[in-house]
Amino acid sequence: MALGYALVVLLLWRIILFFTKSGSANYKNFKAKTLHKKLVTVGYIGIYGTLFIMALSGLSLTFHESLALSKELTHTIKEVHEWLFNLVLLFVVLHVTGVVIAETRDEAGIISDMIHGKNMA
Repeated sequence: MALGYALVVLLLWRIILFFTKSGSANYKNFKAKTLHKKLVTVGYIGIYGTLFIMALSGLSLTFHESLALSKELTHTIKEVHEWLFNLVLLFVVLHVTGVVIAETRDEAGIISDMIHGKNMA
């Protein structure tokens, strides 16, 4: 449960960071980006949306009694929550694979840039 609360806090922090100059830089000039960069941008929007829904479903499971949710609805929410978790696991595997491929091909230093927070745009 602590990881769920941490996810909610980190998502809120990411939303706040989006409104900074560096946070929104990745989503500007979409038309000028290469197909690869467009797919990366859409992928990140997708994973943030998935994590947001996962956080909401987790919170609703935690507080299902206070929210007066029926057992059937709680069960459905639990199924969706678990399915989203599997989707996040798939994203993590694909992301790590993509980063390793990018590091060894045309974006040498990408891992170092992620660690040190350099602008990769």
